Amino acid sequence: MGISFCVGGFELMLCKRLKSIAKFNLWQQSFGHVMLLLVALTMTGQTNAMTYVLPAKDDVIGQIQYVRAKSSDTLKKLAKQYDVGLAQIKAANPDIDSNKLKADQPIVIPTRHILPKGPRKGIVINIAEQRLYYYSYPEEGPAMVSTYPVSIGPEGRSRTGNFMVEKRLRKPSWEVPISLRDSNPGLPEVMPPGPKNPLGEYGMSLSGGNYMIHGTNEPYSIGTKVYRGSIRLYPEDIAVLVRRAEKDIPVRIVNESFKYGYQNGALFFEIHKPQGVKGNINLAALVNLVTKIIPDQLWADGWQKVKKSGEQASGIATPIAMVRSKIKHPKQWRLRLATYKSHATARKYMLQLEELGVPVTVEGCETGKCIMFAGPFRDYTYMKKIAKRMKWVTRVKSVIVPYRPVDDVKRELGKTMASAK
Repeated sequence: MGISFCVGGFELMLCKRLKSIAKFNLWQQSFGHVMLLLVALTMTGQTNAMTYVLPAKDDVIGQIQYVRAKSSDTLKKLAKQYDVGLAQIKAANPDIDSNKLKADQPIVIPTRHILPKGPRKGIVINIAEQRLYYYSYPEEGPAMVSTYPVSIGPEGRSRTGNFMVEKRLRKPSWEVPISLRDSNPGLPEVMPPGPKNPLGEYGMSLSGGNYMIHGTNEPYSIGTKVYRGSIRLYPEDIAVLVRRAEKDIPVRIVNESFKYGYQNGALFFEIHKPQGVKGNINLAALVNLVTKIIPDQLWADGWQKVKKSGEQASGIATPIAMVRSKIKHPKQWRLRLATYKSHATARKYMLQLEELGVPVTVEGCETGKCIMFAGPFRDYTYMKKIAKRMKWVTRVKSVIVPYRPVDDVKRELGKTMASAK
């Protein structure tokens, strides 16, 4: 394989180091695969799926991000940049004009999620939140979960249940539905691959009939209501997923507009407004549902937070209350990597590490200092091995710091309780 894309500067350094890594087979990967990762790193305009260490007992992944908009930004642009759906970023910022952002305007990025109930294996798609979860269990290191925003066309809005990946497709052809050809006689029976093909560059056909997970030629439609197709992802996301997901892995499709789960002793809710519902959601039904699931577990201020969460239906995983029973938290660590002045600069490094399978987060951007961490890790020996690998590739030395996420949850819980009163 040629290396003409090693153009100079940091890309050239990284190229040489990845070539050396491949030579010594540090990650048991072929040179071709490593170079493919480098191509992904050096491309511009990429989204990046969020990949996390799969919690052993808890249900919440990710963190809410807060960024300052530029005058040239729109919510549509930020949604693609941060790999969230358009409808979801709008729900998280209900009072903001999506097309007229002001310079330095604070924007909430909804990148914290509660894992759907049920088995954590293969692919799980939640129609209500328009999000896909992919669970992987590598031979080395911890189990991981990657999450991607999706749009779901009319063929998928009422389809739930268990399926399998039948085929992985590159440059799929599109069989144009008769209804579309009747309204537009110029359309062919079969649309060949190309820029006009709505399936995009990659796809995966599912068992159970004419149904697919695929890319799109309309990337800004992700997270919105679409009028044709099955389940579509950003082009960059499907390109990664189709390489990760093996044939015959299970695919489970659910429709959960209300999710709950636990993290570090706190109870979290995540509420999405069901498609087709006008006005506010039924709060009485929500209270009844909560009472059945977690009876006698909330204090009065917790119920106030339930009410506010239901009214907002922001789709953000929000702490409601600390669980009354005492929870033991395993010892954990993180690797503090680097500090950047802007999230855009930090994202370049994030993408490099995520493509190499390292879970990373960025904190503190709203204060002007974006601090990047890898982890958290429960296995100290594995974490030190990861630190050496990252230093080999990037020459960035990491610092091991203790991690007590329960402190973060308690601080946020105090803020959300105050805002609910």
